[in-house]
Amino acid sequence: MADVLRVFVSAAAAVVVLCGCTGPSGPRASSSASEAQTASPSMSEAPAVPALASLTCGEPIDGGPVPAGWQVVLGVVALPTSPGSPALQAADDRDPTLPTLFAKTGLLVRAGHPFELDVPEAGSNRIGLGWGNALAFRPSARFAVPSCADQYGTGWMSYPGGYWVDRPLCLPLTVRAAGRAQQVHIGIGTPCPGQQAPASP
Repeated sequence: MADVLRVFVSAAAAVVVLCGCTGPSGPRASSSASEAQTASPSMSEAPAVPALASLTCGEPIDGGPVPAGWQVVLGVVALPTSPGSPALQAADDRDPTLPTLFAKTGLLVRAGHPFELDVPEAGSNRIGLGWGNALAFRPSARFAVPSCADQYGTGWMSYPGGYWVDRPLCLPLTVRAAGRAQQVHIGIGTPCPGQQAPASP
């Protein structure tokens, strides 16, 4: 009887030791794995570009004339399109919430004529457009310009901004005004066919 009791006590002690070694670490490991699976998708998601933004007409930086080589599109906006204008320089924008590269260029708008610019739907989350003389604005996949008053008496006004892209490309850009639409191409960091390469810094 004593031998049986000793065997029982030894077995019970082994179970207690085994549970003490494995019990606490199991839930912690499982919890960590679950947290990693939950955090991983959010870390890898690309930053979202807003669908639409609008120009604030106040405080343009200049007014006309249209630069040489720029194209007046639908009579409402002048753009550095190919092949008449060289491709735009593009550099790292150093903002992890935006597409990687930024190409700085003004937007020359015709006073009193509203219009919209938009990028292809496939690129709506990796290409951004934005102009304005505000302290901060977010680029968007579609950019609306209202009917702005002529503040310079030249018929044209220029605003600072540009294009954000995830890689150098020839950007197809659609201009929409008064029920019409026209697509043009702008080289960003690389030339479009027939266009000159970006000028050296």
